[in-house]
Amino acid sequence: MSDIIFQPLGDPLAAGERLENIADIDPRMTRTHYFDGRLLTAEDLERDQIYLDQRLREVGKVLGHGILRGLNASYDRFTGLLTVDAGQAVTPAGRVLHLGSSLIVDMGDRALISQLNSGKNGKEYRRFNRALFAVVLKYVEVATDVAEVFPTDLSSKRGADYALVTESVQLGLVQLPTALPQQDPLNIRSGLIREYLGNSDAGAYIPEDSIALGVLAIQNDTPQWFDNELLRQPLRSELSPGDIQKELSRQYEALMSDVLAARSAGSLNNNFAARDYFDLLPPVGSLPKDAIDPVNGYQRYFPEHFDIHIAPIREAELALIKAESMSLPNIDLARMDDADIVVLVPLSNQAYGHYAKQLERDYNASTRKLPQLDLLRLKLYPTHPVHQIDTDATTWQAIWDQLDTESLVYVRRPVRAAETSVSGIVLALGTNPPPPPPTDGGGNNNGGSDGGANGGGGIIEDEDTVFLRFLNFKLLAKMRVPESNESIEAIERLTDNFEKDARVVRLINNILLRIERHYDPLVWQTLYAAANSEALEELNEKLMEVKPGVTETGKFILQMDSLNLPDKLKEQWESMIKELER
Repeated sequence: MSDIIFQPLGDPLAAGERLENIADIDPRMTRTHYFDGRLLTAEDLERDQIYLDQRLREVGKVLGHGILRGLNASYDRFTGLLTVDAGQAVTPAGRVLHLGSSLIVDMGDRALISQLNSGKNGKEYRRFNRALFAVVLKYVEVATDVAEVFPTDLSSKRGADYALVTESVQLGLVQLPTALPQQDPLNIRSGLIREYLGNSDAGAYIPEDSIALGVLAIQNDTPQWFDNELLRQPLRSELSPGDIQKELSRQYEALMSDVLAARSAGSLNNNFAARDYFDLLPPVGSLPKDAIDPVNGYQRYFPEHFDIHIAPIREAELALIKAESMSLPNIDLARMDDADIVVLVPLSNQAYGHYAKQLERDYNASTRKLPQLDLLRLKLYPTHPVHQIDTDATTWQAIWDQLDTESLVYVRRPVRAAETSVSGIVLALGTNPPPPPPTDGGGNNNGGSDGGANGGGGIIEDEDTVFLRFLNFKLLAKMRVPESNESIEAIERLTDNFEKDARVVRLINNILLRIERHYDPLVWQTLYAAANSEALEELNEKLMEVKPGVTETGKFILQMDSLNLPDKLKEQWESMIKELER
């Protein structure tokens, strides 16, 4: 096989002055040609320096720009010292910045700061304007040492010039165009996160030969606070999916740490709403333990229109769940968009195995075609419930007592396409898909009477039919087990008369959540009487107004004439109330 020889199109030497027409000529990419007998000048040597410098910067640009490692900045308000740890970074211009040891600057030493800026109107830097400043690490060239300059001809005289050019880094401040508002620093930083996150124009504030380390706020000629995450970014060439979420997560965790420290210093508890401090939330993040109460089914941290659940999880699986959720969109608290949030309680394998069995719910395959995948989840409500609800209080209290304050994590979950509590169905693990609903012989499912609209397939079902397949009297009876023959008979009558009435099932479910468990011996008979009297809706609404108490619910039911309770049932209610008051 013959060698393949590269053949250029034309002779560049013959082209002469027309060389720029057939090639990309950049004078900075020109090298000096060395040969014996040639007289070299300073210009020839500088040409090679420029060439190597540009080539190195091209490599830096390919790698991207940002902080490679280290360069963590901090500011101490009491000492006035701004400290930057050792590290490396690459600037947008391709310069590699290397800081070999920690750099400490006294922000109160205005004489030194004025002297360092003497060539740039140094008098203006004796005082700082009230503004926001980006703390940057900048590439600089420093002329050092002295070399003798010999005359080049008889008329010239001997002189001196600097001998070396030393590359170094310099810490500086760049004033940002964003005004410093009169607000609490924590709220200011939250607003800056929203303004700078994903904003390509924010990088234009920083010189190309510099890298941002954070934002410093100065008021009354004194630094007030420093955020070492704003404008800071890791090394990357361009934004990839999930980078914005990771950047927000880093800034959110730093701000959350300062929020908790500020509340602790002010003797405040941590039961607060996220909207008090944050405008944006990452899809994965930590949250204060005090804002969650799984024992009573209550949460305050997230907005009311969010769908919030809490569930235990093995510590070994937490990283995987967080990685899956990190690709979801950030949570904008200023908008009224819905969000499905799960608060995760990390447990060891031993603790998870112990408590998981106590929280699981059985399901009936005949009434639930698709088993709910997250059987351990508990629904949380934005306000304190008036009555005790079924939250497995004892189990959750035991879990909560052993939970570390800083280990609670929330994750955003994908919005479900339907109210089935199932995000996806796995078919590749050896399981069979659920069989289709039975037909009545005429091509309709669930006893439907419309045989031709859907081509006889019966696939499309109305909302009530879907609801009743996942919530019905059989399932409710498992949650509130009847304790007497009268209760069993009441459930059977409810099933016979109202089995296909989704409205009645929904009202009874809501009422069961509001009636305490110590009334279970009489609750089903009362519900049957209320359904026959068409008083379920009135009972459901008025139970919300009943004040908490051991016997308050029972007394209210006795006084509600529209229930039309049988005399025997009234006597049983009176007897139970007297027994509870003892």
